[in-house]
Amino acid sequence: MVRSLWFNRQLRRYLLQGLFLGAVLVVVASSLANVYANLVRQGMAYGWDFLWRATGWKLSVSMLDQGLTDPYWWTILMGVANTLVLGLLCIITATVIGCGIGLLRLSDNLMVRTVTTAYVDLLRNVPVIMQIYFWYEVCKHAPAERQAFSILNSFFVSNRGFYFPSLQIEPGQGYYLLGLLLLALAAIVVALKRRMPLALLAVPVALLAYGLWQGNPLSLQFPALQGFGFRGGHRMPVEFLALYMAITIYASAYIAEIVRGGLLAVDKGQIEAGRALGLKESTIHWNIRLPLAMRSALPPLGNQYLITMKVTSLGAAIGYADLFSVISTSINHAGQTIELLVLMMAGYLAINYVIAQGVQYLNQRFALKGNRSTQAKPSLFSRVGALLRGQPKPVR
Repeated sequence: MVRSLWFNRQLRRYLLQGLFLGAVLVVVASSLANVYANLVRQGMAYGWDFLWRATGWKLSVSMLDQGLTDPYWWTILMGVANTLVLGLLCIITATVIGCGIGLLRLSDNLMVRTVTTAYVDLLRNVPVIMQIYFWYEVCKHAPAERQAFSILNSFFVSNRGFYFPSLQIEPGQGYYLLGLLLLALAAIVVALKRRMPLALLAVPVALLAYGLWQGNPLSLQFPALQGFGFRGGHRMPVEFLALYMAITIYASAYIAEIVRGGLLAVDKGQIEAGRALGLKESTIHWNIRLPLAMRSALPPLGNQYLITMKVTSLGAAIGYADLFSVISTSINHAGQTIELLVLMMAGYLAINYVIAQGVQYLNQRFALKGNRSTQAKPSLFSRVGALLRGQPKPVR
């Protein structure tokens, strides 16, 4: 009986996987028990109760209000928000700049190719920490607020940061605005699910705009110089501005090479086939060359996105309160080293996992259909969407 069970390939596969999983769990449990015993022997504090204690210190940069009396969990959450906002802005801007530089590197103009090549070679070979310090010094030596550089009398650059207009929700209008947004979102989802014409999507957008105009829940505030500083609007601090410029420019150089490599990987026969059909060069570029190039460029592009998000941790060098900086300061004040390190690793893991799944979803959408061997593994977003739509799990 044992012999027959062992030669059952499916049962043997599950048995070996279970044994391996059990061994991993034993190693993890023994390691945690060892750490716990060492903490008890050294008299160090442990547990998660500290998350509800007041920090007693204030972040230099915070997307939302954060003060001395706020608990550790809120302060750490603000560190996560700072990391997300900076990382996503850098990824979006670097992608736009990198795609433009990558296309220009393939230009027939010698001067354009030389300038873009110098741009890529210079920025890729200078350490990003040096670029961060360079832009930080540039931002600190900007004009004072009274002599701030003005753009259209609405945007101002000074040694305290970048001031720009901001949207403000009027008191008591938050729920009204949220209801309008949910209704418009529901209308758009229904229109897309029923495959209605794109022109019908203008209806919920127009209703949303009419509701905003009638209810007036939002107001646009412009920064204005009053006394020794600006009032109104929103301020992008010097630390954020320096990191944003340094990381964006640094990542755009790598993305430019990824885009150039993807374009060069397109088979010339595809281009010649489009020309043989009499298609315009613009049509060939947008409908043939770019989709095929994206299939080759997406995997390394996703890897660059993950690197860009992790590079934001270098903001601690100039005092930017990202997740790494907040956790480091919390360790010095609370002394909960193990717990805080676990939170930091979990935060970076969650952020990067979502980005990786998003890139995998795009890779699946750009994959050639019909060839099972070339189709990408379904991403988390695809599986969740199929589950919500009630579609059966694909059989492999």
